[in-house]
Amino acid sequence: MIKLLSALTPLSKKDKEFKQKLKNILGFHPTNLALYKQAFRHSSSSSEINEHQQSNERLEFLGDAILGAVVAEYLFKLFPKKDEGFLTQMRSRIVNGQNLFALSKKFGFDTLLNSRLTKKERLSSSAYGDAFEAFIGAVFIDKGFEKTKKFILNNIIKVHLDMTELLQNDTDYKSQFQIMMQRQKKQFEYTILKEEHNGREKTYSIQLSIEGVEQAVFEHKSKKVAEQRVAQIVLEKLQKLSEN
Repeated sequence: MIKLLSALTPLSKKDKEFKQKLKNILGFHPTNLALYKQAFRHSSSSSEINEHQQSNERLEFLGDAILGAVVAEYLFKLFPKKDEGFLTQMRSRIVNGQNLFALSKKFGFDTLLNSRLTKKERLSSSAYGDAFEAFIGAVFIDKGFEKTKKFILNNIIKVHLDMTELLQNDTDYKSQFQIMMQRQKKQFEYTILKEEHNGREKTYSIQLSIEGVEQAVFEHKSKKVAEQRVAQIVLEKLQKLSEN
């Protein structure tokens, strides 16, 4: 009865505009608008977050898994003779924070994000990339796996990703480092040394260790950026040692 009444309730002008924007992005009509609103609701929107209106963090978790699975299958079929290390690296290049940030802007998610972050805070945080993953999670819950997979393949991978460029440009230092460690059969670990709340933003201090020995530490507002940068520092350090 509640669902029926909800379906019969006319949409507000704002909701109609939001639904049309979603349709333009998806290529089909969204069903559950509340899900998509949640996908763009950043945790900084504290006044709107309660037991009925959650932030996008749970949807981000789900969307990250769905996006990773679809991309993994796509690469598995595209490169039938490549090993696990190469496939892992390529997947990371596609779904890394920098790429998700760019995709989020291309889809116009920067205009849909609901947050209290300043423009500077938005650009320096992972808010846009997180919203992109949360959006994928919302599509999955709303329409199911097959339709979500079709959307990712046809509207993201085939339209917005240049495989030739991805093959040539290697800026995913975490994957490079992981492959190096796999080849050397060494254990490594990323450790959060500090997680500080500074107003509406968090600051992460990430330490990277090899075989239990600290190699470097890097601090940033984005955990993903901090991990990438500390991996880059250690990679460059190891490369210099190997050249001497």
